[in-house]
Amino acid sequence: MALLPLSASAADAVATVSKNVVAINEPFQLTLSVNDSVDTDDLDLIALAEHFTYGRPSVSNSTSFINGDMTRKTEIRIAVAAKELGTFTIPSFQLEDYATAPIRINVVEASQRAQQANDQSIQVNVRLDRQSGYIGETFSYNVELLIGTRVDSPALQAPFGDGLTVEQVGEDQQAETVRNGRRYIAIQRQYQITPNQAGELTLNGAVFTGTKVEGNRWNSTLGLPISRQANAETLSIQGQPAGYTGLWLPTPSLTLSQRWEPETGEGSGSAEQAAKVGDPITRFIALRIENIAQSAMPNLSVTYPSRVRVYSEKPEYRQDGDATIMTMIQVIIPREAGIVSLPSVSINWFNTTTGKQETSAISGLTLNVVPSDEVQSSQPILPNAEQTLLAPAPVTTKVVTQAGYWPWATGAFALLWLVTLALYLRKPKQVAIPANVAVSSNPSGTSALASLEAAVAENDAVKVAAAYRQWQLEPHFSAVPQTLRDSIDAEVSTMMASRYSAESTAWENRTLLGLLKQARAVKVNAKEASSLKGLVP
Repeated sequence: MALLPLSASAADAVATVSKNVVAINEPFQLTLSVNDSVDTDDLDLIALAEHFTYGRPSVSNSTSFINGDMTRKTEIRIAVAAKELGTFTIPSFQLEDYATAPIRINVVEASQRAQQANDQSIQVNVRLDRQSGYIGETFSYNVELLIGTRVDSPALQAPFGDGLTVEQVGEDQQAETVRNGRRYIAIQRQYQITPNQAGELTLNGAVFTGTKVEGNRWNSTLGLPISRQANAETLSIQGQPAGYTGLWLPTPSLTLSQRWEPETGEGSGSAEQAAKVGDPITRFIALRIENIAQSAMPNLSVTYPSRVRVYSEKPEYRQDGDATIMTMIQVIIPREAGIVSLPSVSINWFNTTTGKQETSAISGLTLNVVPSDEVQSSQPILPNAEQTLLAPAPVTTKVVTQAGYWPWATGAFALLWLVTLALYLRKPKQVAIPANVAVSSNPSGTSALASLEAAVAENDAVKVAAAYRQWQLEPHFSAVPQTLRDSIDAEVSTMMASRYSAESTAWENRTLLGLLKQARAVKVNAKEASSLKGLVP
C-alpha cells in the first residue's frame, strides 16, 4: 500500500491518466495499455485537439514468460495539457480489435487544483444494506478504500456509535482497479453492525488516516497527514414486540434442515427406519439465519433416549453473504433392539419481513432396531462398566454304567502321558507359571479376541464396539483378571470418546493392543468354566 504498483490492469485495453484534476496548461500523462502486441501506426489522436494539446506518442513493447506462459504488452505514452477551464472527456481510442474507455478530466484554476486533486487520490466509499431493523438484527456495512497515491502508515478505523456493536467479518480483499482513468489500490472490508437498544441511532462512518508522501524540488520527500471519513448514517431500530415468547431471533429468513446417513427413506413415506444394534446413524443438522451474528446463534440441544448412545461433534460456522450457517453432526448408535424414537427439533424466531413469530422444525425418526449380525443380543454394544456375564448353556450329565473298552484306552493314554512327562522334565524350565493360570497358543475365546485385535489395529471404532461385546459373552473373558478387564474397558471407552465426543482428542492403539496381548495369554480353566453355570446374568 505504501508504493502504488505500476503494473497494467487485467483488462485487454486500458487508458489511464496520471491526474484527472489538472490546471490550465498543466501537463499530465495519458497511457494506453494493451495486453497484446498491436500495430500503433493507425492510432488517431486528432480527437484530443479540441480541448487539449498533446505531444508525440512514445511506444514500448515487452514480452514476459511466467510459469511457461508468454505475455505480450504494448504501451503508448502521450503528454497532454488542457487548453481551457471546464470538464472534458478524453475519448475512446481504437487499437486494432481493442478499445479503451473514455476518461473525464476536470480542468480548474491552479489555486484550486491541489485541494481537488487530494479529494480524488484517497476515497472512502461505504454501503449500508438497510437503515431500519430490530434489536439484535445485524446490518451489513461494506467499506471500499481507494488509494491512488503513495501513502505511509495507512489505517482504517471501524464505524462506531452509541448502542451499536461493530465487528469485522472475514479478511480484507485487495486488488488493483481503474476508476475514471486513474489507477487505484482498492481495499474491501465488511463489518457487522448489531444494535442493542431501540430508537434512532447514529452510525459514524469509517475513518481512514495516513501520511501522503510527496516529492519537492530538492528531490526529497514530504509527508502530509491525510484523513478521510465516510458520511454518518441514521439507523431506525425497533424493540422486541409485546407478547413475544421464546428465544429472540429477529431475521428475514431462517432455514432449519437435516440429512441422515444412511438415508432414511422419508421421501417414500416410510414411518420407520430399519437399523441394527451397534451400526452408527449420522444426523447432519444445518441452521441458516440471515442478519444474525455468530455469537447470537442458538444452541441446539437435543435430548435422545437412553437406548441410544450419541456423540456430537463441535458445531461449525461459516459466513454466506449476510447469512450465518451452523452445521452440527451427531453420531447415533443403537444400544439395544426394539423401537426407538429419535426426537424432532424446532426453533422459534421472529420474521422481520412479516412482523410475526414463526417456528421452523425438522422431524424426528423412528428406528426399528434389530440385533446385530455379529452379536445376537439386546445388550448395549459399546463398552459399559455395568455389563454382566451371561450364563453359559446348561451342561447335561450322562451316567455311564458299562466301562467297555475305555479302561484299556485310558491305560494306554496314561502310559503315553508318563513318557511325555519324562521327556519334558529333561528340559530346563523357562517361565514360572502360576498354578491357577495356564498359557495356551489357542485359548478359548481367541476367535472373538482376534477380531477385536484386528479392529483395534484398523482403528475402526464401530468394529471395536461389536467385537468387544462379542468377546464379553465368551467364557474366556471371565478368566481374564479383573484389573486387566478394567484397563481394557477404560481404554476402549477412551477410543470411543476420541472418535465421537464433542471434545475429540488424539488416541493411539498401542496401549490397547498391549492389553489385549496380555489377555490372549490367559485361558479358561475347565473347572472355573463349569462353575459359571451357577452365575446369574
